[in-house]
Amino acid sequence: MPVLKRAAAATAAAAAMLTAAPAAATSQETLLTCQVATTAERPITFNPPVRFLPHTVTAQAGLALTGCTASSGTGIRSGVMTVRSTGRASCAGVQDIRGKGTITWYGADGRKIGTSTLRPSVEKLTGYNPGDMLLSGRVTKGRLAGSKVTGTATPTSTVSTCATKGLATIHGKGTITFLA
Repeated sequence: MPVLKRAAAATAAAAAMLTAAPAAATSQETLLTCQVATTAERPITFNPPVRFLPHTVTAQAGLALTGCTASSGTGIRSGVMTVRSTGRASCAGVQDIRGKGTITWYGADGRKIGTSTLRPSVEKLTGYNPGDMLLSGRVTKGRLAGSKVTGTATPTSTVSTCATKGLATIHGKGTITFLA
């Protein structure tokens, strides 16, 4: 019976976080904002699967960045991000995130207009979506170099089995922002 109570509590906590208000806006200048989503053929993968108790997990993804809008003339309209990060994750959050990613940027005509190297890095991230560990960090090289990256995503696939069976893959969509 205690296992069922813990699973029910974890599910209730996850449901509560689904309705939590977003973080307050920052006073830093927004350089670029894009919609971000997994593709049908490439979900975010977790190895080993994220579970109720924290342990070291590697997350990988290929994400589509679309509908990009900029405060100045960057010419960026879309992008493809490939990223791999490691962190100590559980169903309730992740900490000690480290990794590397690359974004290939495209203009309005669909032509490649540059790349960015991203270092996902955040000390601690609380929330129901361990995939958010891929959406925070800093651009270290290329287009938008030096900018801070923040983002959140909402799962579009079920996370309800995280506490009981683990979470090996997840699909999601959200927003990613690059700040000066």
